[in-house]
Amino acid sequence: MSEESPEWVQDAPPLHVMREVRWRFRMGGVLSVATVLALLVTTSLPFLDALGVAAFFVLLPTLAIAQLPLMKGMRLERVPVYLGSIISILTLGVVGGLLALRLDAPAPAGFSWVPLPELLGWAVGLTGAALLVILLFRPVESRLGGGRPELLQELLPRTGPERRVFAGLSLSAGVGEELAYRAYAYLVLQTLGLDPWSAAAVACVPFGLLHAYQGPVGVVRTGVMGFILAVPVVVTGSLIPSMVAHTLIDLVVGLVLGRRLLSVTGDGAPLPVNTGEGLPLDREEGPRPDTEESPPVDTDQPASGMDFPPKKS
Repeated sequence: MSEESPEWVQDAPPLHVMREVRWRFRMGGVLSVATVLALLVTTSLPFLDALGVAAFFVLLPTLAIAQLPLMKGMRLERVPVYLGSIISILTLGVVGGLLALRLDAPAPAGFSWVPLPELLGWAVGLTGAALLVILLFRPVESRLGGGRPELLQELLPRTGPERRVFAGLSLSAGVGEELAYRAYAYLVLQTLGLDPWSAAAVACVPFGLLHAYQGPVGVVRTGVMGFILAVPVVVTGSLIPSMVAHTLIDLVVGLVLGRRLLSVTGDGAPLPVNTGEGLPLDREEGPRPDTEESPPVDTDQPASGMDFPPKKS
C-alpha cells in the first residue's frame, strides 16, 4: 500500500469515518424522497417511475459516493468484490429492464437485431472511441488528480481466477448497466419531455457518478463513454451494439490494457503494482557467492534527489 493509505486499513474504520458515511447515506435517502415527491407534484409520471427515477438518478449515485471513505480503508479481495458487483449489476439491469418494458417513448431502446456487419462496425467503432477517450483523459487525470486512484489500481485482476471472474463481471456490466441507463433512464427521460439526444446525455450523469470509485476525473470520463455508448441506441433503436461494445471495452481495458493504461503516470513511467506476489520485501538473504560485500552507505548524505521507492502518482 502507498504511504497515502489510511492507517486503519487492517482495523475497524474510525468513528469519524463511520459518521461521515452514515451522514452521506442519510442525505441520499432524503434527496431520493424529495425527488419522488417533486416528480409526483410537478409531473404526470406514475408513482413507480417516480421511484425508478429517484433510485437510478439519485439514490444509487449517492450510495456510490457515500461508501468511498470505507472503500479507501478496506483491504480488497478482488474475487468477492467482482462477485458482489455481478449480483448488484444484474439486479440493477433486471429492475431497469422491467421498468423500461412499461414505457412508450418516442425513440425506442429494445433488442431489435442489427445485421452482423453493422453490429461489428458499431462494436469496433465504439470500442475504439472509448479507448481514445481513456487515452485523452490520462494526462488530465495526472495533472488534476495526481494519477489514477489507488482503489482503481487495486481492482485490476492479477491472477488467472481473477481474470476469469472479471470477464464475467464485464459481461454483466455490458448487459446490466445498459439496461439501466441506456434503456430505462434514456426512455423515462423522454417521457418527461426530453428529445432522444438530450435524454441520452442526461442519463450519462448518474451513470458517471455510479463509478465514483474512479475519482472525479474518472466520473467525467465514464460519463463521456456512456454518451458514446448511447449513440447506437439513438440511431438504431437497439441496445445490442451498446451491450456488445460495453462488454468489449471492459474486457480490453481490464484484461488486455489494464496493467498499462491504469498503472502508468502521465509521463509514461510505469508505476509499481501491488500484486501480492513475489518475495516478501523484508526477506533476508545471505551474501551471494563470489561477490564482495558492499561498502556501508553514508546515510547522512542522500544518494540522489529521487524518492525510493517511487511514490504512486
